[in-house]
Amino acid sequence: MIEKNLDAYFGLPSEVRFCRRCLMSNQKPHSVNETTHHKNSKKITMGIRPDGLCEACYYIEKKEVDIDWTAREKLLQIKLSQHRRSDGGYDCIVSGSGGKDSMKIAHVLKYKYDMHPLTVTWSPHMYSDVGWRNIQNWINIGGFDNLLFASNGKVMRTLTREAFENLYFPFQPFKFGIKFWAAKMAMKFGIELVMYGEPNAEYGSTSLEEVDTPTVGWEFFVNDAPDVYLGGVHVDELMKKHNLGLNDLLPFMPIRSEEVKNNQIEVQCLGWYIPWDPQESYYYAVEHCGFEPETQRTEGTYGKYSSIDDKIDGLHYWTHLIKFGIGRTTFDASQEIRNGHITREEGLALWHKFEQEFPKRFHQDCLDYMGMTEAEFQKVTDKFRSPHLWEMFGNDWRLRHTPDDVKDGEGSVDNMQYQYRER
Repeated sequence: MIEKNLDAYFGLPSEVRFCRRCLMSNQKPHSVNETTHHKNSKKITMGIRPDGLCEACYYIEKKEVDIDWTAREKLLQIKLSQHRRSDGGYDCIVSGSGGKDSMKIAHVLKYKYDMHPLTVTWSPHMYSDVGWRNIQNWINIGGFDNLLFASNGKVMRTLTREAFENLYFPFQPFKFGIKFWAAKMAMKFGIELVMYGEPNAEYGSTSLEEVDTPTVGWEFFVNDAPDVYLGGVHVDELMKKHNLGLNDLLPFMPIRSEEVKNNQIEVQCLGWYIPWDPQESYYYAVEHCGFEPETQRTEGTYGKYSSIDDKIDGLHYWTHLIKFGIGRTTFDASQEIRNGHITREEGLALWHKFEQEFPKRFHQDCLDYMGMTEAEFQKVTDKFRSPHLWEMFGNDWRLRHTPDDVKDGEGSVDNMQYQYRER
């Protein structure tokens, strides 16, 4: 449905369309090299195919039907044999904060495939209690060496506030870490294999062409442009505004192609080689690495075990809801619908109950961290509500479009040609 005369911010599609299988819409942005991200950036978003499936659901269907996983695992064994060391040295890097997925990646590589991973962690903005326990469990129960890096706290807070005000993306300083840091450490320690979890295409965060191989393209890590942006601000402007030096910003800066041209580093996804299911990763991490879920339901969704490491996680998903009309329940339910754990009707019920719940538990911590008042927070928030997504109803904001907008004949549950796996 097209709303006339309503601006669509950030280059988002003006026509909002929802997947006929999951709850995701075509407003879902693709992942980018964050140092190219500035105030006027235009978003490339996930497509909805002519058959009504989003690209993520299409990939999951293809993954379950067309992929020969036995052959894929043989390719994995060949790849690992090319890197496996027998001299006691590290032969791969696994990046993670001690969440369920990074726990599984490291454990499978070490204890099933006889690799010798160095785990590396870019410290969150503000560790939650359970997040800190989990990274300790990863090391002490899982049994791994870990290199924990904490960036300059003053700079991290400065970038978080800038990213919030300019991009409505307070999570971005942590994204620099999870996207760049593993590759940087691989170069530093002479390790030629970096392994992540599932391909981003499973969430509609990259084009489907990205899953033709297990390799993550260097464009996500390398930026040779003379103009580099942090927190949505040009580095030169940022240094002048906050009296910072290049050394203060060094951990956040992109890799330059000159740095990687003479090495053989490969950045790959384990989930390309073996089937990946976040729920099954949770059970695996509990059993093998002592992973602990939260003791209470996560605000904005119905689960307790995903993205619980950082007190700012809840705010991150809230800003995503405001900016793109896609909140935490949409992410969680869509993923579980694709993997056959719940139906679309169940996902919709969860969406109506939890999607627009405000993350108040750590809200004051986030305000204090950014040095921001509640009034400033609300002013910035309303500035990022795109008119094509939001409207005032009485004294409250509401979404103009919801996953209920999928009509019969366009992929209602009755018309889905999909067999959910029994659990």
